[in-house]
Amino acid sequence: MKAKEIDKQSFVPIYYQLQELLVGKIESGELNPGDKLPSENELASLYRISRNTAQKAIRALVDWGLAQRIQGKGTFVCNKSVTFSITASLSMTSEIIGLNKEPHSKMLQAKVIGASLDIAKKLGISKDDPVYILQRLRFVDDMPVMIQTSYIPEKYLPGLLNKNLEDTSLFGIFMHDYGIDIDHANEVMRAVSATQFEGEMLGIAEYSPAFLLQRLTYLKNGKVFEYAKTIVRGDKSKFYVELNRRDLK
Repeated sequence: MKAKEIDKQSFVPIYYQLQELLVGKIESGELNPGDKLPSENELASLYRISRNTAQKAIRALVDWGLAQRIQGKGTFVCNKSVTFSITASLSMTSEIIGLNKEPHSKMLQAKVIGASLDIAKKLGISKDDPVYILQRLRFVDDMPVMIQTSYIPEKYLPGLLNKNLEDTSLFGIFMHDYGIDIDHANEVMRAVSATQFEGEMLGIAEYSPAFLLQRLTYLKNGKVFEYAKTIVRGDKSKFYVELNRRDLK
């Protein structure tokens, strides 16, 4: 690895300059998934900085999910994060951008329950009205990336549980089998910490950073068709938003 200049007179901390240099090498493809990063001692020697400073930069890459430590072997570049569009589509398949990856799902639960007060308010129905709860663990290749839980009034989809829901497009079933006419959806995203259950399902530690997406999907008649709650692991995901000129102010 060829050393680039680090400005030791800059107000920007040296460890931050180093981590940005390493991130740049990963993002540009100069360092590829599986490549071994220089050791902390090697970075310290290469950039004439302290070992503790190099260690801090490497730790940041690990915390961000860009690198992983393997005991006794060193630190290696991780596979690229999965990029999702939060504006493109209701389909996970079309949300995976720029990667030769295969999405698939595992159904965790599919049943009818009585709507809680919170769910009833979101769906515009009465408390205890029957709703489907469809909870899926979503994978990209063999990596679990999200837990998606949908609540839908049963009246819209009679007999849904008799269909194959395991690894198919639910919205494909809704539209083609039931003629559901989706108009639009609103989605809110915020940062959260993974619970113990979410961590176990996603293969991350409890309290790891994650994203919570909450979506309301509307029919053309203005009724709410679905409330969806999605937990996305933060270490392997990033989000893409395309802005039009009118959005730039």
